[in-house]
Amino acid sequence: MSVDRNHDELAGRLGRRVLESGVVARELREGALALGGGGDARVPEPYRALADTIAEASFRVTDQQVAAVREAAGSERAAFEIVMAASIGAGLRRWDAAIRAIEEASDAAS
Repeated sequence: MSVDRNHDELAGRLGRRVLESGVVARELREGALALGGGGDARVPEPYRALADTIAEASFRVTDQQVAAVREAAGSERAAFEIVMAASIGAGLRRWDAAIRAIEEASDAAS
């Protein structure tokens, strides 16, 4: 099995697991996953601000952003689910970029 195919399969499984269950509405988890991955989704504030920050520069996430999501979502677990969904989306986007860079370098070396 090629790296790309294996990655696609595993990434798909991971994305499905994020969406399967949780205390936060599936639509919010799905939106945070999409935003984290650099996509677009209709996600209300404060969830959108946190997911966008995770997608672009996770080191810039503030305690206030997390507190706002915790308050809006109603629990630590709910806030954790939003953070994880956005983080997984961002991680998969970065992994895809790394695979493309490796493929381009391999093609250039051929």
